[in-house]
Amino acid sequence: MHNKILSYVQDILNNPLEEINKIERITHKDFHNTYTKNNIPVVMTKMMDHWLAKDKWNLEFFEKVGKDKQAFISKGNIRHDNTNWEFGNFLNYVKEIKNSNENKSDAYLSNLSLLKLFPELTDDVDFSLISNYKKYNSTSFWIGSPGTITGWHTDRLNDNILAQVYGKKLVFLVSPDQNSRMPLSNKYEPGSKLCAVSMENFNADKHAVFKDVMVKYIVLKPGTMLFIPKNWWHCVYGIDISISSNNFGHTVIDHFRMKSIERIKRILHSLGLYGKDCVCHYYDKNGKRQKR
Repeated sequence: MHNKILSYVQDILNNPLEEINKIERITHKDFHNTYTKNNIPVVMTKMMDHWLAKDKWNLEFFEKVGKDKQAFISKGNIRHDNTNWEFGNFLNYVKEIKNSNENKSDAYLSNLSLLKLFPELTDDVDFSLISNYKKYNSTSFWIGSPGTITGWHTDRLNDNILAQVYGKKLVFLVSPDQNSRMPLSNKYEPGSKLCAVSMENFNADKHAVFKDVMVKYIVLKPGTMLFIPKNWWHCVYGIDISISSNNFGHTVIDHFRMKSIERIKRILHSLGLYGKDCVCHYYDKNGKRQKR
């Protein structure tokens, strides 16, 4: 599947796709000085060898520990298409994903808080490469069907490590120095910035500027992690049934910068005065707008 995606993305672009640089291991200090401080992405292939999650986490494991849990699930590319959220039984969603090859589901348990849903699993992962240098950190996990798409977006001032535990994902990155070639979307997502470009339904007339963007990519395999620096655009495709975890981290200064700007937007948004088309709300069966 990933070769097909790489092929049609390359057909859009005037510049060749470039694979993200890989290393095996790195010390915390060298990672911070070389990659975090310089805002450079990198793939690390041996930094998860000690993770408990690497040997424990699969769908059967989450079926055992997920009883009586409730969670949100998304379907489709919610950043480019309709915002399709459901809230329900975590175990039922895991089973839907498990059978996705038969039921053709694109269900995605996305950006779920590990601490809130499974606090007992927090020691299964290790994001100290970032968390040791950041005041504010949040760890999430993701369980998805093949064919899930997380459209082009940035995580604002968060540095992000995405770790692949099970299955494969294809990730595309674009540097913030290419912002002029990334047309902004009118859709609102708290804490993020969205791009209007959909590579599945690319509009060459409307988004011709995107054709000249420089795009990096990596096929993330189990046991590998990707550092996504702050303000870097990224787009993620689920290749297999996959399980990932990630950590968002930012400094006190960046926290103040984000909150001071975002607070006003969120207040206006909660009042329905800003970002009526958004990722954070959905409509229930009665047509009532609900917050995710």
